[in-house]
Amino acid sequence: MQPSDLEIVAMLARAVSIAACASVTAALMTYLFRMRRRSGGLAGANALLSLVALALALGYIGRFLADGAGGGALVLLESLTAVVAFTVGVAVWPMVPKLVGQPTQQETRDANVLLAEGQAANRALIAQLSDLNRDLENRVARRTAELEAARHRFEVALGGSDISVLELDTDLVFTWVHNPPEPLTADNILGRSMTDVLPPADAEHFDSIAQRVIHGGQSERFEISFALGGRPRWFEGFVEPLTSDGHVGGVLAAAIDVSRYKEHEREMRDILRELTHRSKNLLAVVQGMARQSSEGNPEAADFLAPFRARLMALSAAHELLVQNGWRGARLDEVVTRAWADVDGTDGIALDIDGPPVLLGPDVTQNVMLGAHELVAAAAAAEQRPERVTVVWSLMPDGVFHLDWRMLGSPSIRVSGFGQRLLRTVLPVVLGGEVTALDVSDAGFSYGLRGRIGPQLQRVQTVSRSGRTV
Repeated sequence: MQPSDLEIVAMLARAVSIAACASVTAALMTYLFRMRRRSGGLAGANALLSLVALALALGYIGRFLADGAGGGALVLLESLTAVVAFTVGVAVWPMVPKLVGQPTQQETRDANVLLAEGQAANRALIAQLSDLNRDLENRVARRTAELEAARHRFEVALGGSDISVLELDTDLVFTWVHNPPEPLTADNILGRSMTDVLPPADAEHFDSIAQRVIHGGQSERFEISFALGGRPRWFEGFVEPLTSDGHVGGVLAAAIDVSRYKEHEREMRDILRELTHRSKNLLAVVQGMARQSSEGNPEAADFLAPFRARLMALSAAHELLVQNGWRGARLDEVVTRAWADVDGTDGIALDIDGPPVLLGPDVTQNVMLGAHELVAAAAAAEQRPERVTVVWSLMPDGVFHLDWRMLGSPSIRVSGFGQRLLRTVLPVVLGGEVTALDVSDAGFSYGLRGRIGPQLQRVQTVSRSGRTV
């Protein structure tokens, strides 16, 4: 190959190198232009490589021109190019760790796989959360519907009843009311205190109950009456504490309008009083018939006086029953009334002791007659007793004990009618037996044992807290 041919090949090689360096420089500059708004990456390294490629291209161009024309300027250009290339070659080494730290293609694929799995897991979690959210929304919707149905039932039930529900704060100011008694409305009550709604005495009574509930935390029952709508009204109910986080923040009161029942009771009492009056008239007629029938018969006088007294005792039993709505009478009331209705008991001390016991209507009449016979015997005795003790007790097993003693008189005699009543009738109506009926030097004693039942009951009382004891 001739030297001229080699020179041509060298020139072609330099031209190709210049083109390659220009292409690399153009490619790197295009990359840098597109990455100008992105942070990180290999922008710094690419800039240095662009400088190297550009310097190489300039160096090749300088050589190419130097061979043709020569000149110091081109030598200077080539020297500058060499300096830039060397500087870039040194500056690129600090970037080597970052270049080495760049992920490989396999690592990028693995990272993409993990990212895809994470996205799938996120989508599954989102789907699960969506299902849970839908389930929660359905539950809330069902609960809301149930509460709305319960509220509707509550309003329907109270709307057709005589029950009013009221809520008061600790200052006893109404904060909520439902179904207020006519003619009151919610506007008449809300934001007002009890003293603005009730008469002073009734308001003070209710306020005292509400204050005890607030400070004690225990419910209480109440009964009040006052004029409302131009007529007397009676209300019964209870007051409950409203607690939040363990603290009482007010009270909830339920008031039941019992006016019609009170009116019914009053009417029944009037009817019973009229019945008692008619019974007394009937007894008076019977007494008159007995008295008229005994005229001209001296032997009947001994019968008429005790017979009249027994009729009066029966009338007294009716009066006690009417006073208690014909539900019965307390044993202590029966004994006290029998003692008061018999003349000649002055100077005799009477001691009564025993728990509250309610006698049924039938038992009340028989016990009144029996008590009358005993009191009459004490008043008619030649030597009156110094003291009479009437004691009874209720045992845990349901047994009732009665002990009637008249002390200091051995001359007490109970009539034949009275003995039959005490020995036969009273044990039968009380479901028991006679334990004593005798006279001794110490006096007279009568004992009776019975059982608690429909005709003999312990009196039920209601405590302040509303509990039956």
